[in-house]
Amino acid sequence: MAGMDGGLDDELLFGPEDGAVTAASSQRPSGAPWPVLVVDDDPQVHAMTAVLLRDFDFDGRPFEVVSALSAEEAKAVLAQRPDLPIALLDVVMETEDAGLKLVRHIREELGNRRMRIILRTGQPGQAPERDVIVGYDINDYKAKSELTAQRLFTTLVSGLRAWRDIVAIERNRQGLERILSASAPLFEMRPMRAFVERLVEQIARVVDHGSAPAVLACRPVDRADGSRTIAVVAGLGVYSGRIGLAVADILSVGATAEVADALLTQRNLYHDDRCVLVFRTREHGVTIFRLERAEPYTADEHRLLELFCNRVAIGFDNVCLYEELVALNHSLEQRVEERTLELAANQKALILAKERVERALERELLARDRQRQFLGMVSHEFRTPLAIIDSAAQLLAMRAGQVEPEMLERLAVIRGSVQRLTGLIDAHLTDERLQTNALVLERAEVDLADLIDNVVRPFRVAYPDREFRMTLAGLPRRAEVDANLIGLVLNNLVNNAVKYSGLGEAIHLHGDTDGAMAVIEVTDHGRGIPEPELPRLFDRFFRGSGASGVPGTGIGLHTVQQIVHLHGGAVAVDSTLGKGSTFRVVLPV
Repeated sequence: MAGMDGGLDDELLFGPEDGAVTAASSQRPSGAPWPVLVVDDDPQVHAMTAVLLRDFDFDGRPFEVVSALSAEEAKAVLAQRPDLPIALLDVVMETEDAGLKLVRHIREELGNRRMRIILRTGQPGQAPERDVIVGYDINDYKAKSELTAQRLFTTLVSGLRAWRDIVAIERNRQGLERILSASAPLFEMRPMRAFVERLVEQIARVVDHGSAPAVLACRPVDRADGSRTIAVVAGLGVYSGRIGLAVADILSVGATAEVADALLTQRNLYHDDRCVLVFRTREHGVTIFRLERAEPYTADEHRLLELFCNRVAIGFDNVCLYEELVALNHSLEQRVEERTLELAANQKALILAKERVERALERELLARDRQRQFLGMVSHEFRTPLAIIDSAAQLLAMRAGQVEPEMLERLAVIRGSVQRLTGLIDAHLTDERLQTNALVLERAEVDLADLIDNVVRPFRVAYPDREFRMTLAGLPRRAEVDANLIGLVLNNLVNNAVKYSGLGEAIHLHGDTDGAMAVIEVTDHGRGIPEPELPRLFDRFFRGSGASGVPGTGIGLHTVQQIVHLHGGAVAVDSTLGKGSTFRVVLPV
């Protein structure tokens, strides 16, 4: 375009400085060219720019001029090629501010913040530098008069470096966003298999440039024969249908060796067209991921993959912990189910046992009722004949004393037997009343010595070969007791002493006073009672090992204890096996 204020023209704009600028390299670069958008309404500016940049290269790549003769034409170019890194933009074209309007279009309407925009004007007064720098988002301001070949190259290189750094930053930002968006759904995956399959999909997105990468996930597994191999657990692309196969059957020898080496060294391996990543966990072992794609992996992508691995590694541990929790929960559910079944079985058994106990209790109550009826019948039916026998024996004794004295001894035996039989009936009736709490004491003043003598007298007659020694002088003369019941107590104790001691062995009855208590002891020198049986001796129906062959019902001592307790007293026993026993009754007087 025409110069101003001194006739500056574009020929001078691109004249060389002191010392000619030569090509950066004698050998033509072979890389893809750097596209430079030149927006100017003067075709000669485009031609001179192309000539000047023809002999320059940067980072092994030449320059390529993309021309636009107006702002509108530049908009069309940018619509087709939004990735242009740098633009040399004239201010005055179809209008005096067409270049500045194009700057706002690029920054605000297209949202392109990466492109480096260098204003290059031949009329600085039309767009003052201070106003333009402050009011517009441009990166440099050059007058055509000062933009020599060397400065043009320097300006372009600075702009390209800035553009490359911005692109790298944006890629890293996008990579971080992809890491966050890819890892977030992974932490929601619970089963390990689903987690690995989803991880294969997400890891490809981290470095996805629009291509379709192939991803392989593999782990060491145990074979049925006991050996170990590296098998595919998930795949993407060409490996999507290879799950379960051995890596050696899918990859080449070199690729298989890379996987094995990564597994051994626990380190990631990076190459231009592939990456081998290692995911380590404390509980789940090691999983290897192999990524392949046509485009080379950059150092920034290596760092992104490292970051992704570190972030997702905790996901493996979480999934492992989740699987352990699921297993424990399943085990707990099984135990609860087993315990529930066991409790149900126990409950059923308890119900059956309860029914059996209820039936047994019903039978026992029925038996007790029948026993009461039987005892009532026996008491009624036996007492009358026994009374008749006793009366007849008394009459016979009165006559025999005058006519046949030798018959007195036999009649005494008959009367003693009647009394023992009557006592047996009384004992059972007393026990029955004790069990039903129907027994009522009929206390009266009793001479204990006379009571004991009356109890022993029938035994003397019935057992003339036994010696009954009595030392009763220490007893109180009077005691408030039920004579019939205490007589039953003494009868039981003397009867036991007779049954469990041998012929000719003496039975000793001793009476004494201990404060307000009367103490009566019945001692025999018989077989004695084993010590382990002493605690159960007064249990109802209990008969010890020494009772074998000796008639009895097992209720005598129980009845003794109950009657003594009703009187407010106590009963105890001292026994030595093979030497005899002493039963001690203590009664309040």
